[in-house]
Amino acid sequence: MQLRTPTATWTGSAAAASSYASSARARVVARGCADTRSELLGQRLGPYQLLALLGEGGMARVFLAEHTMMGRLVAIKQLAPALANIPEAHALFVREARIAASIRHPNLIDVYDFGTDSLGRPYYVMELAAGETLARRLVRGPLLMAQCFDISIVLADAVATIHDAGYVHRDIKAENVMLVRDGRRLVPKLIDFGIARRLTPDPDEPEARSEGVVGTLRTMAPEQITLDRIDQRTDVWALGVLLYEMITARLPFDEGTSSRDEMLAIVTEPARPLPEYIAADLRAIVDACLDKDPAGRPASADDLGEQLRAAQDAYLARRGFVERAA
Repeated sequence: MQLRTPTATWTGSAAAASSYASSARARVVARGCADTRSELLGQRLGPYQLLALLGEGGMARVFLAEHTMMGRLVAIKQLAPALANIPEAHALFVREARIAASIRHPNLIDVYDFGTDSLGRPYYVMELAAGETLARRLVRGPLLMAQCFDISIVLADAVATIHDAGYVHRDIKAENVMLVRDGRRLVPKLIDFGIARRLTPDPDEPEARSEGVVGTLRTMAPEQITLDRIDQRTDVWALGVLLYEMITARLPFDEGTSSRDEMLAIVTEPARPLPEYIAADLRAIVDACLDKDPAGRPASADDLGEQLRAAQDAYLARRGFVERAA
């Protein structure tokens, strides 16, 4: 079973994050988004002071931190203490940091720095995404159609950049998409390269030696579940799941009562049809993304992005105006 990692995010506004930097020093928890009950809080990692614990998983911990000279708030991800002396875990963590730092795109989280603490535990420093996850937003219901287009198009572009760098993400899901408010627009940021792998695996890399089903079940493509070959179209499937969720605030497949039921539904059952009021061209795009056979999907994230742009143009022409963001 894979070890999950926490997301490096601040689930509040940029102003709230700045305010929290002061309140954390007084051990005040802001908006229930972070935890100040860590023995490391107040300590420093290089030039960064740890202010709050944002999340903790089996693989790593993520802290809100501040550069003591520059005053910039960042997120710091550090390998979990229990794994500090396990060479394989150390190698996977370093590999994740290198991948995240090597791929640059406006809709991917930036990595600023890397280091180790006094006990040799690695950490890396990231952009702090101030907003909420797409998963949290979808609890309140579907997005406006204009937002569905905007978000899915830029995510397809970001994922195409990952593929151009020679990797497949393998864990594109609503929890790994931050929505940062820019005026009336919601700007998505894709995070977490913890289980990314090379499109052409290197047998000397740690992930090439791992076995079993890896990823988040409800957004896995059938080939991930059946352990068949994966490629760019595996991420295209996940983008299709995200688009379906944004339109309906539901998943395309029945989650069932067990993981086995969910796996069977993804591998063998058709997706729930989108409502008839959704334009036929957009329904066709989602259906193609969720084709069980990778050959039936858009050939790449670039291809998907182009199809979505064409559907967006047709949508705007039909509407004659741009919807106001909620």
